[in-house]
Amino acid sequence: MRSIPLVAVTLLRIIGALSGSLFVGYLGWLVIRGWFGGEGPANLGSIEVSYVSMGRFLVDYGWKSWAPFWYFGFPFHLFYTPLLPVLEWLLKFQMGMPLWEAYRFVTGWSYILAPVSAFFLGWVLSRRWIGGLVAGVFYSIGPTVFYWLEKEVLADRFFSPGGVFLDPRRFVILVRWGEGPHLLSLVFLPLAGAFFVQFLRRSRFFFLVAGAVSFGLASLSNALGFMGTLLLVASIAFVRHAQYPKERTQIVRSSLAFFLIGFGLMSFWYNLSFLTNFFAEGGTTQGMLLSLFPWGWLVGIFGIGILYVVFGKILRNFGVAVSLIWFLTLFTVVYVYYASAPGGLSALRIELLPQALRYMTQVDLAFSVLLGAVVGGLLRKVGRRFIIAEIICTVFVMVLLLVSLSYVRPFIPLSFEASSKVVDLSTSHERVIADWLSSHVDVTKGERVFLPGNYGFFLNWFSDVWQLRGGLFQASTHFWPDHIHYQMANGEDSEIAMAWLKVSNAKYAVVTGPGSSELYREMKHLERFEGLRKAYTEDGDIIYEVPLVRPSTAKPVDAKAMSGIATPIKADDKEALLSYVDWVERSSGNELEFRMIDNDTYEVKGNLDAGEVILVQMTADPGWRAYLRQTAGQGKPERIRTGRDPLGFLMLYPDIPLGGEVEITLKHGLTWQQWLGYLITLAAVVGIGWYGVKSLKFHANGRAGKVQS
Repeated sequence: MRSIPLVAVTLLRIIGALSGSLFVGYLGWLVIRGWFGGEGPANLGSIEVSYVSMGRFLVDYGWKSWAPFWYFGFPFHLFYTPLLPVLEWLLKFQMGMPLWEAYRFVTGWSYILAPVSAFFLGWVLSRRWIGGLVAGVFYSIGPTVFYWLEKEVLADRFFSPGGVFLDPRRFVILVRWGEGPHLLSLVFLPLAGAFFVQFLRRSRFFFLVAGAVSFGLASLSNALGFMGTLLLVASIAFVRHAQYPKERTQIVRSSLAFFLIGFGLMSFWYNLSFLTNFFAEGGTTQGMLLSLFPWGWLVGIFGIGILYVVFGKILRNFGVAVSLIWFLTLFTVVYVYYASAPGGLSALRIELLPQALRYMTQVDLAFSVLLGAVVGGLLRKVGRRFIIAEIICTVFVMVLLLVSLSYVRPFIPLSFEASSKVVDLSTSHERVIADWLSSHVDVTKGERVFLPGNYGFFLNWFSDVWQLRGGLFQASTHFWPDHIHYQMANGEDSEIAMAWLKVSNAKYAVVTGPGSSELYREMKHLERFEGLRKAYTEDGDIIYEVPLVRPSTAKPVDAKAMSGIATPIKADDKEALLSYVDWVERSSGNELEFRMIDNDTYEVKGNLDAGEVILVQMTADPGWRAYLRQTAGQGKPERIRTGRDPLGFLMLYPDIPLGGEVEITLKHGLTWQQWLGYLITLAAVVGIGWYGVKSLKFHANGRAGKVQS
């Protein structure tokens, strides 16, 4: 008989979970249903083409270790957080779904499921089902608080400014700006927090593993998901530590275990090279934080101390305290960004975290959970004295939430129209430019091009042409691409522009004039290119042919002369730059043949004079291996030394003191940092399995002992 109440409670929880999930998910589906099935972007200026292009790389080339298409080439494992492109790839192979449709399928479901996860987090924190429902519903269709704080945010929406409805911010950032990976990470971020709370409360290994897996999935979806999960988990641990003094040691251990297991599971991708490269953009943030030492740090520590006392002595509601500090942290990051400089001077805005602007939807998530925690906390307090009053209030709140259907109804036709829109890429100027370049550039020879703005973003969706820039700057391991691009777009000196084109080994340069239909039209001082031959002119777009002395990607150069070449201090360091170009073009009269076998394998053939080495105009990387074949065709290929030149390009050092014919195979493979990451993940999986089996045996033996007694 004692088991009946437990069964009833369990059944009610299951019904509550299903009903809440379905209602919250239905609200999201009403808004985003037009998103499914489209085979193209809804907005030509969206960043999502980069994520779909990554899926294309996987479909067309598989898991190679090198990607030559962007930024002078980069290690493929740095292309991005992998979950979304991998899901696109799987849907393409398993279901034959076109990549654009696959992207929309995954991100559409992410849009629907993220508020469902918020519902569960709100439920766990408030300990009330209705608290979770408030959190899920508000995050599904509620507006961002920044509509009332920033005019530029209020202006960036679809619905009529005079209307009652205010667009959910996450709808805008998905449909207009293409933040699909971020939204995917928000499916897992609240679950990581919910499981971590349950682990602290109940000390069950299952909750620890489930939370760590959710942490890993959020991180593998998007780096903002990684940072957001850390902030949420830190908020939970901080409040728990303040409110439960007898458990403080255990809380620290539990938090450390959560982080170590989660990081272990994701280390196959979040290895040392990925972490140092992908988060390098946080350098300005780190510099700003260091500049605040010591007084700014003291103020921060004092503020944290005050919050610790408040949460420990005054605000004892755990769910409200956690969601409040989580919300305040994220709100501060975004608000400081906007308040630090006007919109016209956005480059001067302060980023307390890298990509601070993009945390806005996490602010909305935290605020939604805070509302749920407050409502759930109040009803729970009422229910301790008057259970009937709690039931009545719960029903009243449920009715109010049902009214949300009428609130969202005016937005449904407009949201369907906006989300179902598909740009016809087959007739776009991006396609025209990409097709022209593809027909005039030999990819197997490693010929490269320069393109500005949107033409660069879309080039590698349509073709395999190598370009100076690319779709995601965090992937670049070469120092110069962003600096070169800025100089090409904004510089005034024609010699510097020509020099950088030659450094890039660019066969063609695309220049967008005032009449161009390219979205950004970022090119200035177009007279710099007038001395070049026009290979293509149409609708304001001009493609110039660059006069390369030796067009091969592999060039013989004088080894001794390299020691006298100074590295440019900046992209407009004209003297050093021209000296470098002269060394590249004129320090040898020989030419080499460069041929691409596949993304990881290349061949270099030709003659070298005594004292000459080989410059390969791709990014130097620890993963490169070069092998010199014997000219007589006998013997095993000899591995030769590799290095980097003053600008970071790959150098090959064949050991032929007297010169002669060379035939080199260049291969790229995994580095020790990647292997270490694989081993850490393997150790984490084995450790979880071992401990899980051990725990099951322990509990099984315990139950057997009780039966025997």
